[in-house]
Amino acid sequence: MELKVETTATGVAGNDVTIAQQSLVLVEGLLARALGNIKSACSVEDRLLPERLDQYQLASYDLSFCAAEIAAGKALIDHAQRFGAGDVRLSWAACQFIAESLQSIAARLRARPADYELSVSSVVECFAAVDELGLARHYLRSQVMADLGRALLAQGGEFLPTGLDQEKEIIRDTFRRFANEVVMPLAEDIHRQDLDVPEAILAPLREMGCFGLSIPERFGGLQPDSGDDSLSMLLVTEELSRGSLGAAGSLITRPEILARALLKGGTDAQQTHWLPRVASGETLCAIALTEPDYGSDLASVKLKATPTTGGWLLNGSKTWCTFSGT
Repeated sequence: MELKVETTATGVAGNDVTIAQQSLVLVEGLLARALGNIKSACSVEDRLLPERLDQYQLASYDLSFCAAEIAAGKALIDHAQRFGAGDVRLSWAACQFIAESLQSIAARLRARPADYELSVSSVVECFAAVDELGLARHYLRSQVMADLGRALLAQGGEFLPTGLDQEKEIIRDTFRRFANEVVMPLAEDIHRQDLDVPEAILAPLREMGCFGLSIPERFGGLQPDSGDDSLSMLLVTEELSRGSLGAAGSLITRPEILARALLKGGTDAQQTHWLPRVASGETLCAIALTEPDYGSDLASVKLKATPTTGGWLLNGSKTWCTFSGT
């Protein structure tokens, strides 16, 4: 099957968005074949069998990353086309992101093609066609990447077009100022001296309701009871993390992890007891996930849970427990 096309990257970001789209289409076709092969191998009469899928756990894990990177690339192209008129940096950033993502996908699929029921030749042919389009050849040059960085810095800290509504812009700007004025001046000492997160950061975040961003309103949080609205949480986390991930940004992601777990699998009593306390910031969350052999791959953790009187005994090795000291 002939995959090569004649159009190649020009170095003009607005025009090269089309090249980026063509590159994604080529790789998406290969990914669809891999997913179809695994689905067929793990199904009987179109019914997926979990016990068979377990045999393809690593392949499924890698393919999920590939699919996410393709989806992100498409979203960036759509965003550039909707909001990038007159600002070539948005298309430029999209092309560079996609060029890097395609390299990552190529590495995953080339490493174990048999795991995806793909022939070596089909993988080689696909990425040869992608290479021929020239996206990586131009946008992954160190000079071009440095030029994009300089172009972004030249904005003086202003953002590329986002398409956010007024409410979300206010949220972003509010926490950007908080990160600049409160978090950044404290961050160095917190990290160098291994300090607990101070009340100078915690108290304002409680007052602004940050700990309830992922908790439904019925439990005292800010998340609408009618559905999942994660954009506010993402904007706040991004801005606080810009000030310091350890001293501020992670404070918001821990309640989100706990809230999702309790809302999905917790009892009514557990939800009623814990979620209001977490939303108010009265109870801060820690997380024990990362293990020596598996990192933060939740599907591979070796923690053992044994039923005991009144609950469970949890026993396992962790590399660290984020915010255990708070």
